[in-house]
Amino acid sequence: MTANAPSTETPTTKIPAAALWLTAAGFLPFALFSLGTVAAPPMHQHKLEITLLLYGAVILSFLGGIHWGYEMARKSEGTDNPSFKRLGLSVLPSLAAWGSLALPQPYGAVGLSVSLLLTLAYDIICVQQGHMPKWYPKLRVPVTLAVVASLLLPYAN
Repeated sequence: MTANAPSTETPTTKIPAAALWLTAAGFLPFALFSLGTVAAPPMHQHKLEITLLLYGAVILSFLGGIHWGYEMARKSEGTDNPSFKRLGLSVLPSLAAWGSLALPQPYGAVGLSVSLLLTLAYDIICVQQGHMPKWYPKLRVPVTLAVVASLLLPYAN
């Protein structure tokens, strides 16, 4: 692609700069804690694993909260009432995060990873149904894959 070639992105598919930068900044703790679990002295590795999992649980809860916020902000089916189904689905990531933290390792990291991937699948469905912005998967897919790799890296040995 040449420098003068027109962009194929439209305003509805281009990731807003603020979302891109904040998402990148939000990934940094995953990268740092994950690498820390394999590079730090053994006496600090367990604490870094726990910190990584706690941060993952917070982010998974946040992703559910995004759906709650979108549902509360939109008029559902031509009324002012939010959809009970979509609100109910939006709390599942928080419950999955909490449950994953209760599991022994590495099962908790696997639980968070699977939950992040399921949340991503739901995000894509919501975009296809017009409930989320069209650019959202372009943001979520790469960062979700990187986060899952970060969560599982400490247990790869």
